[in-house]
Amino acid sequence: MAWDFDEGGKFGSEKAAEDYARRNGLSNADFRTRRKGDEVELEIRRSAIDGRNLRDAGEGRKGGWF
Repeated sequence: MAWDFDEGGKFGSEKAAEDYARRNGLSNADFRTRRKGDEVELEIRRSAIDGRNLRDAGEGRKGGWF
């Protein structure tokens, strides 16, 4: 079974992306990161965010939003 992932933003490091995901209560299975040049893209499993408001203070995020 394949999971659908949506873009969760671009970050300066894997740690910044993972910290953001964990601050929002996502488990390791609910997100993944991918390095693209000098940025890291965060992808969040769609079913993990359905109906949730993710908190964002902009720490470490370079761009993108749901």
